[in-house]
Amino acid sequence: MHFLHIHQRRYAQFERLRHETGLVHAFSTRPANVGPRNNPHGAAERQAMAADLELNAERLCYCEQVHDTKLTIVDADMTAGALPHCDGAATALPGLPLMTFSADCPLILAYDPVRGVVGLAHASWRCTVAQATARLLELMTSQFGCQASDVRAGIGPGAGPCCYEVGRDVYEAARGLADRDSFFERRNGRLYFNLWEANRAQLLTAGVRPEKIETAGICTLCHNEVFFSYRREGPGCGHFGLMAAIVRD
Repeated sequence: MHFLHIHQRRYAQFERLRHETGLVHAFSTRPANVGPRNNPHGAAERQAMAADLELNAERLCYCEQVHDTKLTIVDADMTAGALPHCDGAATALPGLPLMTFSADCPLILAYDPVRGVVGLAHASWRCTVAQATARLLELMTSQFGCQASDVRAGIGPGAGPCCYEVGRDVYEAARGLADRDSFFERRNGRLYFNLWEANRAQLLTAGVRPEKIETAGICTLCHNEVFFSYRREGPGCGHFGLMAAIVRD
């Protein structure tokens, strides 16, 4: 990933997607806690991030996130603020920032430069096994006429296969994933889930070309000095966020 500083705040961007002239995007990093829950400073942090990216914070729409597959289309009739009970969103409105949050779960960015559409999804293990990333591509295709072969996608930092230990219940819940066993590794009697590859597979199956998928490859447990990690820090830890918007070339 590419790291940069704007007004003394540090952000991370997908290396290839940052060169897309019709897209603005960035991940926040520590110490900025941009999450909306139990965080009195979250709104100010989100506003500062939007300003740094030269976006209008008053138009910001962010996912409430309940580890489900509900996705929302953000159009001109919607009010800015929280998008209730959803873990992903898409819009074709220029200058309207979308945002999702994480403290270990990969965040997915999908961008169609042909139709001018951006979509985000929160890929927790529950969302991953429910194929939220695949559903995001379906939404962009059905509602905006996107072609998956035009889409550029990024899989953000999250708990990596090096550290993301899960129980048998997660493995059983993933029974609907094609080639399930390729996403799980057993080491020393323990089971590890590769969320990055599971979501990459959903993008590929949807028709996104492999050379247009970028994986950050940064484990939040290994790099807790950069990104918040629930697994590493426990309850009450902060959240980093992904903000993205379509902009006019």
